[in-house]
Parts: sequence; structure tokens; C-alpha cells
Amino acid sequence: MNLPDLAQVVYQVGGAALRILLVVVLWAVALKVGDALIGRMFKKPQGIARLGTDDNRTRTLSSLLKSALRYGVSGIAVITILEVLGVDTKALLGGAAILGLAVGFAAQNLVRDIINGFFIIYERQYDIGDYITIAGVSGIVEEVGLRTTKLRDWSGDLHIVPNGLVDKTTNSSVRESRALVEISVAYGEDLKRAITVLQGACDQAAREIANIVEGPKVLGVSKFEDSGVTLLVWARTKPLEQWGVERELRLRLKEALDRAGIEIPFPHVVVIEGKTSKREGSERYKQDGSPCGDEL
Repeated sequence: MNLPDLAQVVYQVGGAALRILLVVVLWAVALKVGDALIGRMFKKPQGIARLGTDDNRTRTLSSLLKSALRYGVSGIAVITILEVLGVDTKALLGGAAILGLAVGFAAQNLVRDIINGFFIIYERQYDIGDYITIAGVSGIVEEVGLRTTKLRDWSGDLHIVPNGLVDKTTNSSVRESRALVEISVAYGEDLKRAITVLQGACDQAAREIANIVEGPKVLGVSKFEDSGVTLLVWARTKPLEQWGVERELRLRLKEALDRAGIEIPFPHVVVIEGKTSKREGSERYKQDGSPCGDEL
């Protein structure tokens, strides 16, 4: 290869590298500017209120648009780089049907994830900040994208669920939550008196616990156990506050029963200690050769 040919090659390679670098820079700038514009667009929440706040809906729409922006800009960047490298993208796109046969299953799952993600947002099945259960996973929604939904559970673990797997959704944040507490009293206690004592504690809790929306109420006997009768207490709480209310109610109900002298049943272990006479022990030793009674 002579010098002019080498110079031509260097010129072509260098020009292609510069154009690719320019595409990468424009790709990064477009993502940064797009994210900033989307953030400014949703700076003042204007969505439909949910549970008294617009923040959940605003963050969900913002997350969705940013996800769509990343996919769109990245796709354009990849096609542009291929054209810089001399790849005939028109022929490539024209042969997409043949290529699709080779990656049919993966593409099918990808399309299903994106379509399902669109309907999740359109039907407003859940928003960022909601506590939901999908695909056997429960947690608070941190991000809703076109392809995946990210949940974080109470232990702090992040779960990434493909939207195509979301065939059933349980949303605990749509309305007020329900608190249920079971507490047992011994069979020998007066049930009517126990219910009266518990309802008094519930009435005081209703005045002092701000997260209670309705109740608490002692609904009555729920079941019979081996050692006692189980009573059921119900209350309606603010969203996602049922667990804290249940813990507080258990404490208050137990203290109320203690003050009233009403027994809460618990497992008992009865130990019977027997004493064998020396004569019986001697006779048993002669029979089987093992010591027992006072000879132990």
C-alpha cells in the first residue's frame, strides 16, 4: 500500500471515528436535555389526584416518558452509527422479518412487555409510591417503565418485574386499608364483659390514633381454639398504615384485658412428679435390670 492510499484510509477511518464520537456526544446531550425538559414539564403536578396527592401520578408519567426517550434516542443513535460504518440500514430493516425468525421468542417477549407497560400506564393500574403485589412480588413501586416495573420490599430488596408478567395486580394504595386483630380470652371468662372491655379500649384508640379512619369495632367471636375463644377487632385506616395500627391495637387490647383481670389463654405444661417406693423399685430392678425410683 503506497502513501496516498494509506492517507486515504486514515482519513476515512478518522472521519468515521469522529462522526461516531459526534453521534455519541449528541446521544448523551439529547438524553440529558430530554430528562431536564421532562422534569420541568412535571415540576408542577397537574395530574388526577390519588389519595390526596398528585405526586404519584406525576412521577409515574415522568418515568414513562424518560424510558420512552431512552429507547427512542438510543435506537436513532444505533442506526446512525451503523450508517456511518457503511451498513445498509435499509436493507437491514428490510431483512428484519428474516432476522425476526431467529430472535422471535426474545422479540415477542419484548413487544409483550412494552404493550403491557403501555396499558398499565393507560389504565392507571398503579403509580410510583403505591404498594402493590405483582407476579408474586410485593413492594412499593419505585419506577414504571415501558418494559419493566421496579418494586422495593420492606427488607430493602429491589425487584425488577417485566411488564409482560403482570397478569394480575393487587394495589393496596387505591383506598383506605383494613386492620384486623384477633385476641383470645379463656373459656371461663364472661364473653360479654370481655367484649365491653375491648370496645372501651377501641373507642379510646379511635380518639388517640390519627391513622384510624373508621372504627375500631369488636365484631364478636371469630373462632374457637383449644384453649380459648378468639374475638375479632376491625378498623379502617389510612393507606398502608394498617400494620402500625394493628401493632398499637394489640398492645392496647392486651393492657385493657390485664387491667380488667380477664385471662388471655396460653399453652400450659403440667408436670406430674411421681415417687416409687424402694420395694417397687427393687422388684422392677430384678425384672429388667434397670434402676428406678429412689435408686436413680
